[in-house]
Amino acid sequence: MMRVFRAIRFFLVMVGYSVHMLVTGRALEARARARHSAERQRAGSTALVRGLRFTSEVHGRIPENLPSLIVTNHIGTLDPWILAAKFDVAFVAKAEMASWPVIGMVCRAVGIIFAHRKNVMKTSGTVNEIQDRMRSGVSVLIFPEGTTSNGQQLLPFKTGGFQAVAGMDDGYIIPMYFHVRTINGRQVTRESRETITWSAPQGMFANIWHVLGQGPLHYVIRIGEPISASGRNRKELAQESQVAVQRLMDEELAAISGIERIAPEVQIQETATISG
Repeated sequence: MMRVFRAIRFFLVMVGYSVHMLVTGRALEARARARHSAERQRAGSTALVRGLRFTSEVHGRIPENLPSLIVTNHIGTLDPWILAAKFDVAFVAKAEMASWPVIGMVCRAVGIIFAHRKNVMKTSGTVNEIQDRMRSGVSVLIFPEGTTSNGQQLLPFKTGGFQAVAGMDDGYIIPMYFHVRTINGRQVTRESRETITWSAPQGMFANIWHVLGQGPLHYVIRIGEPISASGRNRKELAQESQVAVQRLMDEELAAISGIERIAPEVQIQETATISG
């Protein structure tokens, strides 16, 4: 019954804040609307995760006044809300989500930047939108693995998402890693952390339902040093970013187990569009 209550609360808060953002942001000019959406998204996400009994702690910080692209690992369906509860950010998502029932409305309300996999002209527009959002004072967050993983190993970073900042003189990459630290009050092990991650054949809503049944969750978010995008192409940025996120992941795993882990050889995956 508690899980049902939490699921209903999740849905009502998500939709309620989305409708409010659509109404209140309609009259604002583009950059003011971007900041408004990020601020309201944070407020809504904070209310959401508090109701779900999710908490988090942040190690490091995102520098202010730097046009920034945040890159982080991706472990589950609820990642965007957990992270948005801590930071004023805009997310990049695949364009197909715009047509999803309810989810599409939520995405538009919070200012999701839609990435197109095949349309080159629209991809160019996405790059411009990301840069404009960053320069408006709102950091943009992507999941460069392109899918979810168990958080124990990073999947190869796709290079497409780095196209938006490659060679950008005033642009920076902010590496980030996060994962659950305690489940229902108990500190996780390397193995038990996987119980809240999302992987096939489990569906999206099945993952949400499963996570809502785990009891209180506490996450640790680690932020690395900014990486300048000036003079670097997307492949170089992807590789340097993955090294930085890998380092943050090793720090978290060492904090859990007390055992330093040797990082595997970093791999990246070339992609032709921003959608990666």
